Amino acid sequence: MTVAALVLVSAAAYAGPQGSPADEPEEPEARPRELRFGNSAFSFYGFARLDAIYEDSRTDSIQSPTFVRSEDPSAGPEDEDRLTLHPRLSRFGVDLAGPVLESLGDARLAGKLEIDFQNGGRESRAVPRYRHAYLSLSWERSTLLAGQTWDLISPLFPEVNADTLMWNAGNLGDRRAQVRYTLRPGSAGVSLAAALGLTGAVDEKDLDGDGVRDGEAAALPNLQARVGWGRQLAAGRLEVGAWGHVAREEVATPVAGESGFESTSAGVDWSVPVGAALTLRGELWSGANLSDFRGGIGQGVNRARGEEIASRGGWAELGWKPGGRYSLYGGATVDDPDDDDLAAGDRAENRTWYLVQRLDFPPGFRVGLDFIHWTTEYVGLEAGEANRLDLYAVYTF
Repeated sequence: MTVAALVLVSAAAYAGPQGSPADEPEEPEARPRELRFGNSAFSFYGFARLDAIYEDSRTDSIQSPTFVRSEDPSAGPEDEDRLTLHPRLSRFGVDLAGPVLESLGDARLAGKLEIDFQNGGRESRAVPRYRHAYLSLSWERSTLLAGQTWDLISPLFPEVNADTLMWNAGNLGDRRAQVRYTLRPGSAGVSLAAALGLTGAVDEKDLDGDGVRDGEAAALPNLQARVGWGRQLAAGRLEVGAWGHVAREEVATPVAGESGFESTSAGVDWSVPVGAALTLRGELWSGANLSDFRGGIGQGVNRARGEEIASRGGWAELGWKPGGRYSLYGGATVDDPDDDDLAAGDRAENRTWYLVQRLDFPPGFRVGLDFIHWTTEYVGLEAGEANRLDLYAVYTF
């Protein structure tokens, strides 16, 4: 029986639950008691998780994959299957609820600190990384946030691949330090948001090798913006949005005669209930020099030509949550750089299709199985293909 057939057969073996975004497992109904110190309250949350991952061909990282290596004999070691076990995605966080600041127009002070363990180190001695670290001030119709959190662009996540979230395979956006302002002007469900963020936080691009990240050398933050609209329907929540960003990178020593490069994107997102138990979600985007925003299959600039690499892509997913313990998601993703901007050996297209199954045992235990079929094409080399299975167990508190 093939891997795909095994997954499809197991899908028919269960009946049951509500799902939640791949990066945010469902929380139990009852949370631990808050701790209070002075004017602040601390609410703890997180989960313990173990992933068992098998792939029949080599991706760039078995634990955090973003593409499949070429199967061309000239591209490296012979292709082979692999297996790993790791608890690195286990997470711990603290939500901070502060006082109301009368001196700032009755703003509510709050914050979040969150870590996991996907930051290198030995398998039995993983290194913690901070995921979120921010404070916020909230008024009746607006919020000001300062610190590290998700990019404003590309706000949705596929329900698969819980660490890299299909980055460089169709899904944009990551976490970075930023200052963000969100305005909710009325009761029509419209939201307007803009953010200034650190360029180079993800790819740390240093094209001229002078030890200074090119985004910081430009002495300008990236600018992100999004307009959203939402409405509660009988079948569920309808939400759509349009977004984009601009960023500048500079080098002290010209690269192919160029001393500066632009990074841009424009995209849309949607989450549409199509029935009592079905939801259609996804994103479409186009842009250039997107390596710092998880696009272009991690390729931002063609150094030989001194040109930004354009790319387009997106993802779409149908989720089925019938209301019991079982939930099922199926989708596809693609990241397609412009071939005219690429050099020999570069990654020319990254596409996947996937199936996610989850079985929940409230109030806090989940078992899941993710299957991804992955194809990465190259300029002048054979493509790489991989089937990937991720079996995981999660205890959320």
